[in-house]
Amino acid sequence: MIRKILSLFLILVAVGAGLCSAQTAGKKYYLVGGLFFEGMPPGVGSDNVAAFIIHEDGARHEVTELRLRKGIVLSEEVREYATPADEVPGAEAFLMSYRGGTGKKLPIGGAVQTLKKEEWIGKAFPEFKVKDIEGQEWSKADVTGRPMVLNFWYTGCGPCIREMPELNKWIEVYPDVTYLATTFDSAAQIKKIVESRPFLFTQIADDLFFFETFHVSGMPVTILVDKKGIIRHIEQGTGTAKLRYMQDKLQKLVSE
Repeated sequence: MIRKILSLFLILVAVGAGLCSAQTAGKKYYLVGGLFFEGMPPGVGSDNVAAFIIHEDGARHEVTELRLRKGIVLSEEVREYATPADEVPGAEAFLMSYRGGTGKKLPIGGAVQTLKKEEWIGKAFPEFKVKDIEGQEWSKADVTGRPMVLNFWYTGCGPCIREMPELNKWIEVYPDVTYLATTFDSAAQIKKIVESRPFLFTQIADDLFFFETFHVSGMPVTILVDKKGIIRHIEQGTGTAKLRYMQDKLQKLVSE
């Protein structure tokens, strides 16, 4: 078990190196196909990225371009969640660098990612039996009949912690949804974060069942499941665009 956790942690470090490097004016932006996104674009995970390229504006602002793998393009639906260029400091300089191909390629060939979304979306959520930090047991039967949100996080994941306040708002807007959060950290390790932030999801701690089942390495990851227990959406990473996108998808699941 310790060896598995250590291996998982090393993978997380590699992923974090690629996903957490872009920032400008206190916000993290990514440039994909000439469009800016605050955080990773919806539907895009590190397994879709062929290269990470840094563009600078000469005024201490920078943005990371995600060069997508061949054959992968942003859908029209995802493009609607882009941030207008005039809201991004240094955007003109970034776009000139992008078009001229003068950015600096990061010395990594893309982040490690083993979660295969295409193998899960549209499939039934697997049978499971886990306990939350209060000792209550949860199984698939307990969550079927209402939508479910499953969030993967850990204490050393800055993006995970930053998205918690937004995830908490979903509980207020959609109370008839099951909200589970899973981490390989112990209940004692997450106590301070969960109580001080707070993070209101039901916490499944010190358990690798969901991690091993879905082969999750980079975090955060959020899975949306419909009332029939079918996996409808999976997102790796976070950010304004992804959170808006996921909330819109959750709204549809609640309305079905």
